[in-house]
Amino acid sequence: MRKASDAGFTLVDVIVSSTVMMVVLTIFTTSILSMYRSANSIERKSVAQSQLGIALQRLDREVRYARGISTTPATGATTIDFLSVQNLKDECVQLRVQAGVLSQRTWAYGESPIRPTAWQPLASGIVSTAPFTYVGPTERLGYQQLAIDLKTDADQEQATFTALNTSRNSGNDYCAAGR
Repeated sequence: MRKASDAGFTLVDVIVSSTVMMVVLTIFTTSILSMYRSANSIERKSVAQSQLGIALQRLDREVRYARGISTTPATGATTIDFLSVQNLKDECVQLRVQAGVLSQRTWAYGESPIRPTAWQPLASGIVSTAPFTYVGPTERLGYQQLAIDLKTDADQEQATFTALNTSRNSGNDYCAAGR
């Protein structure tokens, strides 16, 4: 007969407790990894939405005072340009979506030879295949418009900007030399 002080754990007790501990740790680790994945996904979506919002605000200011929006390239293109009035001087602005990045470059209107700036990214993670659409003046609205449809994995932003310095008679190919 054994004394109470000699009592210990059997091999079966140790194996059972180790198995239970492994199951608990597996569940815990899985839930932690799931929380990290969810947090990363939410952060990625938040950053994409923020970038799109800022880019659209910037474009709203620039396109609103444009003197003309290019009809070439055609509707649904990945690049478009317009003649903007910045600080009382005319400036050509070109937008493009390439490799998932919405970028912009500018050059002075009428300058020869043209010296465009480097492409400046405005937003990333864009999956739109046809983000830009030229909308010509109508009988109801006599201004040129630029419709933008930007999609990311997380969000979709659509906006139509009206160039208030245009009319039915405004040119629409001011910045062709930069293409």
